[in-house]
Amino acid sequence: MRRMPSMSRRGDFDTLSLDVFSQLRSDILSGRIPPGERLKPTHLRERFDVSVGVVREALTRLTEQNLATGEYNKGFRVVSLTYPELVSITAARVLNECAALRTAIEIGDLTWETNVVAAHHRMTASTPTPGDPASYDVFAEAHKNFHFALLDGCQNPYMIDICSRLFAASEIYRRWSAPQIKHRNAAAEHLAIMESSLARNADDAVEHYRQHIQLTSDLIEELLQSQDAGES
Repeated sequence: MRRMPSMSRRGDFDTLSLDVFSQLRSDILSGRIPPGERLKPTHLRERFDVSVGVVREALTRLTEQNLATGEYNKGFRVVSLTYPELVSITAARVLNECAALRTAIEIGDLTWETNVVAAHHRMTASTPTPGDPASYDVFAEAHKNFHFALLDGCQNPYMIDICSRLFAASEIYRRWSAPQIKHRNAAAEHLAIMESSLARNADDAVEHYRQHIQLTSDLIEELLQSQDAGES
């Protein structure tokens, strides 16, 4: 892998570890570092020209976001994508994010409505370009911001924290699958969620949101099964 420009004199330990974490996170989510790949601190130290301590701190951050695993005497790896984990993440997302959305619709104010519309506009203006990994990074951020513009209206930081962790755990699955899914109108799904939310139709909005999450899971399941069949 190409050696990165020196970061050894930029900022303090925390800044350096955040820089390394951000680059590795982007590489993992984009597939440049594939699921299951070993993350060797010595190799990463050379790549980023930082200390092993900085690298280990960055790797620990990745494990906290469920993008990597770390085991004693086994080191770090990018998480593997498995159907049982996907099912668990999906069930937890449906339970928590739908509850947050319902509350947001009940108590969200005009600022919430404005933020939802603005986030949706930014997302629709950030459609990724096939073959351009950077465009997927931009869309991923806009997509996340749209979801959390909706959920932030619940005004419960503990609920948002739970939703954020679950969303992060699911993101590697979504990013891995997105370029492979050709026949899906996600734009229409997002629009239906937004319109029913702003109309304060909680039942319809929550159902659209649930179907949106579940469809993503179902499509990823098909891809995982196809991959397993190809390897057997």
